[in-house]
Amino acid sequence: MIEGNGVLRFANYVQDHMVLQRAPQRAVVWGFGDPSALTNLTVNDKTYTTISRAEPANKENESIWSVTLDPVSDEGPFDIHVSQPLANGTLVTITIQDVLFGDVWICSGQSNMQMTVSVIFNASEEIANAGNYPKIRLFTVNFIEASSPVEELPGILQNWSVASPQTVGGPDWQYMSAVCWLYGRQIHQALGGRPIGLIATSWGGTVIEFWMPPKALQECNVTTLVLNMTVFCSNFAFSFYFIDVKT
Repeated sequence: MIEGNGVLRFANYVQDHMVLQRAPQRAVVWGFGDPSALTNLTVNDKTYTTISRAEPANKENESIWSVTLDPVSDEGPFDIHVSQPLANGTLVTITIQDVLFGDVWICSGQSNMQMTVSVIFNASEEIANAGNYPKIRLFTVNFIEASSPVEELPGILQNWSVASPQTVGGPDWQYMSAVCWLYGRQIHQALGGRPIGLIATSWGGTVIEFWMPPKALQECNVTTLVLNMTVFCSNFAFSFYFIDVKT
């Protein structure tokens, strides 16, 4: 759920325990607050200053602030502090903790990618050993569609979490994606324990058009998409109705 009314906050997927992309890339940290507000971000003893946008970004009248960090080679962990002054002069500060810099991978697809560790061969062994990899961090997007592009995720199934038997061995077909976890664990080991962030965002049976923005569909002459699709994954089924991408 997205909450806010101009109060300083991070975007809903910018959280404790997350992994940001390491050097040579430049990670972006962003969120919402008052319009045209001086915004300071501090990480690893370095402070960045920006001004939030003048225009509101949503119906809560929140404005976006965004900071592009310099390339970070140190893995951390770090705390990231963001502050904005209120009209009365009070300084408001928010913080996310235990942030690592490493490699971030997005794992997306249909049911083969959605299938969780809990239902694979040798699941019990894989889950029991998950706590040996605290520098692997996990995040799973919820099964909530949007009919138009949005700034934040409509739903989160698994917040950024440190790998553990509980976070890797979640409910069947919810978290954590088996292919995503096994790939990430092997990469983590092959790179000498480098922090790895795994973002699982899969939905069994979905066609590629559901993952494309309206502009891309229009460029491919797909002006109307009307599907009533029932998807069967393991022991559950769900259906959804998606219509009208002309705008």
